[in-house]
Amino acid sequence: MNEIKPVSPDEFIQTAKTNRQLGLVNYEDFFAAQIKEAPNFAIGPYYWFIGDNSKMLITAASDNIDQLTPFTQQEWVNNSAFFFAENIHAEDSFYVLSALQLAIAKIEALPDDRQSDVRVNIYARMLNAEKKYRWVLIQIPGLYINKETRGTCGLIMVTDLSHFNFNGRPVMMTLTDKVNNRNEYFHIASDEMKLVNAALPNITRQEQKILQLMAKGFNTPQIVKELTIAYSTVENHKRNLRKKTNTKTSAELVHYVMTNNLL
Repeated sequence: MNEIKPVSPDEFIQTAKTNRQLGLVNYEDFFAAQIKEAPNFAIGPYYWFIGDNSKMLITAASDNIDQLTPFTQQEWVNNSAFFFAENIHAEDSFYVLSALQLAIAKIEALPDDRQSDVRVNIYARMLNAEKKYRWVLIQIPGLYINKETRGTCGLIMVTDLSHFNFNGRPVMMTLTDKVNNRNEYFHIASDEMKLVNAALPNITRQEQKILQLMAKGFNTPQIVKELTIAYSTVENHKRNLRKKTNTKTSAELVHYVMTNNLL
């Protein structure tokens, strides 16, 4: 069974930090395509920032970050990478660092042309603008790896999930290999302080697209128009998804998907 043990900020620094220069001049320009694409797959209000592990600093942040966190864009930029961790609930922060560490290691190990095929979803509780904790989805839409210097920087996207009702703790982390349609799910074991594999159904790439739109509130005709596929195809996918998840309605399906971090 795969396990992810909690990682402290000091342990994370020892693993992630490099004293060599990364080699990027304008971080925001480098991730411009991913930033532009973000609204197309966001399932709620979101913000983004870019972290550089050669300096362990936040190098850029979205203009709206003050609307979804207690701090302004100026307070985020050039702050320590662990300024991000300070906004995470104490019970979740060590696991978020563990999950990020594992995700980056898995992406770094892939050939350059495969690195963009791994999608990372991490759930955690973070502070909103009123300094109250709510569930968010943390993703890495873009990652830059300088193999010569072992330097890495990542575009981190944080989506507000307060409009979803979670009963209990959701599955903490999903790693999706989009080429092989293979998923890994991790949750916090109730009796031990670690993340362990969760046995959940495998969701195909096309099914994930449909689920993402359903989570946004799209109905079947809207999904047909968005994905330019047949009405019967969408309905077949929904039927298969309900069978995989043992749910009876679209509302139950979306709730199951969100609780189990299947997007």
